[in-house]
Amino acid sequence: MHMSVLIKSALLILLIHSTDSAQATDGAVALEEKVQKIIFPVVQFKDATIEQALEYIRVKSRDLDTISQPPVTKGVSIVLRGGGLTDTISLDLRDAPLIDVVRYCAERVGLQYRVETHAVVLAASLEEKPAPPAATPPPVLGNADQIIFPTVQFRDASLAEAAEYFRVKSRDLDPEKKGVNIIVKPGGAAAKISLDLRNIPLPYALSYAADLSGHQLSTDGQSYLLTPAKAD
Repeated sequence: MHMSVLIKSALLILLIHSTDSAQATDGAVALEEKVQKIIFPVVQFKDATIEQALEYIRVKSRDLDTISQPPVTKGVSIVLRGGGLTDTISLDLRDAPLIDVVRYCAERVGLQYRVETHAVVLAASLEEKPAPPAATPPPVLGNADQIIFPTVQFRDASLAEAAEYFRVKSRDLDPEKKGVNIIVKPGGAAAKISLDLRNIPLPYALSYAADLSGHQLSTDGQSYLLTPAKAD
């Protein structure tokens, strides 16, 4: 059974596609391998924004991923830290691995990129990390790392809206049906979040949401805490 939820507000489109299985990791292929083996036969961008280019790569990767099973694990999640870049991208490539397409796009607009455990991340500056998996794992509360979100799609969602979704949906996807508590601390910018992730453990999804909204993710042993990195 597939579930689709559409929540609309003035500046929010939140699309969720889920399955009954919380554990969608069987047959999953390491991201480091995927980004090399997913080949784009043709890539043609003409004056595309970085957001448009990455959305194309993200969506097309699901069609071109022939090495992942089951279908929910197909494709590559891409996270863009920051946005609003005015430089545009023009590319004309043939038979290019996904990671090379990402690299060329990043270079065109002056961004750095990194392949992390569950997503390719682009930002103006990325700290040096040890060899892959590159990202420092987020904190784990209880069995939160066993709560797998098959698909998460946010368009201009507030952190409060994202947290509410994660909080409620975690109860459905938790093998023990308990879910997790998530507290958004007051203060901080009312940033909007856009994410498109697949087959992502809850702690990583929360970590990306926190990062994009200028918050820090931590736990007090009872709840996940999202604390503004800088108060308004």
